Amino acid sequence: MGESPHDRQLRPVAAIQGHDAYRVARHPAPVDLWLAGNEGRAPAREVLTALSDESPELLRRYPSAGALEARLAARLDVDPTWVLVTAGADDALDRTCRAMLAPGREMVLPVPTFEMLDRYASLTGADVRRVPWSPSGPYPRAAVLEAINERTAVVAVVSPNNPTGAVATADDVRALAAAAPHALILIDGAYDEFAEERLTEVALTLPNALLTRTLSKAYGVAGLRVGYAVGQHVAWLRRTGNPYAVSSVSLALAARRLDDTEGMTHYVAEVKRERDDLLARLRDYDFDPPRSQGNFVFVRDRRTDWLGDGLAGLGIAVRRWPGHPELADAMRITVPGVAADYERLVHGIAATLRPEAILFSRPELEGAVFTARAAVVGPETGISGTLASLGVTRAWMVGDTPEDMAAARAAGVVPIGWGATSLVEAGAARVMTSLDALQGWA
Repeated sequence: MGESPHDRQLRPVAAIQGHDAYRVARHPAPVDLWLAGNEGRAPAREVLTALSDESPELLRRYPSAGALEARLAARLDVDPTWVLVTAGADDALDRTCRAMLAPGREMVLPVPTFEMLDRYASLTGADVRRVPWSPSGPYPRAAVLEAINERTAVVAVVSPNNPTGAVATADDVRALAAAAPHALILIDGAYDEFAEERLTEVALTLPNALLTRTLSKAYGVAGLRVGYAVGQHVAWLRRTGNPYAVSSVSLALAARRLDDTEGMTHYVAEVKRERDDLLARLRDYDFDPPRSQGNFVFVRDRRTDWLGDGLAGLGIAVRRWPGHPELADAMRITVPGVAADYERLVHGIAATLRPEAILFSRPELEGAVFTARAAVVGPETGISGTLASLGVTRAWMVGDTPEDMAAARAAGVVPIGWGATSLVEAGAARVMTSLDALQGWA
């Protein structure tokens, strides 16, 4: 006898088994400087106020991306039919996987890389052939070429690579395209503006290449969710997604944002300056970060766990991957491209890694000998006065109330909670129950 309908269980398709919803791990301390998502500098308020010039028809009618696609095509000197505006570059990558992959087909994917690519490919039922890519090494061309076979349908090139900042070259892309004429060479150029050798031009010359780009990074409008795909085979992607993927409001604001080429260019230059400075500073702290060509710096070290917590205690979020098999000891720091934010980041790193003193909110919390100077914060002098009396600017402070955590953070002092675990949500970098443990860090 066959299975009765009553015996069947409600279940989703097999392809999503083993996949959790994507989410970024966040420290529970309150954050107001978000350097974990690689978003660009926010545009001027005039970008928003320009919407007042639009007709209410903008909201009533279904959106059309045709005007923006034509504008992007003109910039790239390609036919408008080669450009598809999508809901962020993520949408373009997802559409590409659905257009090209299925059970029996394969994607070749150097890793670690942008996490969603592996997910999009796996959800099609295709196999993913993962090739190791050292954060400090060149694109693994030889290994990728060896992984290509008759089942290969997509070869991914994320350059500059997220999260490492490593890059592929135009010669790498040409070699892949020649070796796999039956496969689509998918070039994710989300960080292309920050690279020394940009792959946009070479991508548009190859008959089996597709380029994806975004306005989320260099243009600083990640909230709009506007990206695009460019290439001869964009028509395939039009069949695999929603016909109205991007709202009219997002399309109008994106067009306004593209007008500020000068501002974008200045921001990119500032990011490159801060990026090189940050790499040098991290090396001064005995880290070994690889050279990056994104708007971020990647580093792996046993101390990244404490550095991430210390920065969170100062209200600065950086990207971590707790429990990740390849990235558990890694950190990615977005370069803000804003002088005040960068100085705050620099101070936060110094205060976390090289404190000049350890402060205590009350005398009874002090009880051990530390390698750094120790002092009790007096009610009259406060934290700033105590720092001044010691002649230091970088410190940690141990306290046992939310008010202690807030005061430390306001003074640029790493807040360390004492006793109550709830103090982490109040802003503590960590909570200590033993002064001996604290002594081991100092």
